[in-house]
Amino acid sequence: MKFSFPSPAPTLGDDIEEAVRSIAQELGCSREEMLRVIVREWLEQNAYIPVLDLNDGDEADGNS
Repeated sequence: MKFSFPSPAPTLGDDIEEAVRSIAQELGCSREEMLRVIVREWLEQNAYIPVLDLNDGDEADGNS
């Protein structure tokens, strides 16, 4: 089975594009990086992929 994709950067609708670009600008990253973060967080929260543990290996002092 062969998949075809319309373009490397499909548009998501004017309202979503504006929000993504605005947030990306606030955080100092690109549109693509922002979309990657949004998709990763959605996939983690819906248990499609494991949650990335950024503190793996660090000792916790009991504070969160």
